Amino acid sequence: MDIDQGTQTLMSKHQFTQVRHDVVKRKLQVIGKEQITPHMLRLRFQSKDLRGFVSPSPDDHIKILLPAQGDAPALMRDFTPRAWDVEAGTFTLDFALHPQGPAVEWARKAEIGDHLDIAGPRGSSVAPTDFDWYLLIGDATSLPAMGRRLESLPLETPVSIMALVAGREEELYLDSKGNRKFTWLHATGSADRDREILRTTFRALKLPPGEGFIWVAAEVSLARDAYRYMTDTLGHPKAWIKAAGYWSLGQADGGERIA
Repeated sequence: MDIDQGTQTLMSKHQFTQVRHDVVKRKLQVIGKEQITPHMLRLRFQSKDLRGFVSPSPDDHIKILLPAQGDAPALMRDFTPRAWDVEAGTFTLDFALHPQGPAVEWARKAEIGDHLDIAGPRGSSVAPTDFDWYLLIGDATSLPAMGRRLESLPLETPVSIMALVAGREEELYLDSKGNRKFTWLHATGSADRDREILRTTFRALKLPPGEGFIWVAAEVSLARDAYRYMTDTLGHPKAWIKAAGYWSLGQADGGERIA
């Protein structure tokens, strides 16, 4: 059996669904602001423009269109829709509070009544819920997508979560109910050191028996390293891994799809 045939066989066992969406621009208005953890800020919005909004994959991205500041042009950034209710016209975004960045600065300063435009998602890659187990690896930027992933899976499904966060209080963000196993890693204040801590920890992993789905979202170089380790060293099928770099050290808007 050649590699392509092998990949097709694996994909046929667990059906991934690719969905394309019409990209629609929508206007939101801030109606609520809540500090979920010391480093996670939740903004709730009201909108009359949510008709037709769908986001079938937990790690879907929308574009938020940050208002122009003075002579500076408007900026776009990728964010995971955390929750929404089309009928009620409500929408929720969670912001992982980095030390700096235009999206974080906007969220920190946002007041009730402020407006924000969004667009997307452009497409969704929906992983099935029939795997024997799931492994989620990421840092603070991945927590909203992790939260949605956990909510989408049956409570009895084994899910292992490995996450690098600022401290113990950040662990409260994810629901621990059900058959969940958490490995929490705490940041040291050094980006290089933090990445090495996460890298060293996932390299010590032993995957459980059965067929599993692995999802990775973190800094680009770290996510790329995790993907290569899972496939090249552990031999996990590439068809059953989804990896993305949500940000890149030293770059603005430096995300990258890896697999």
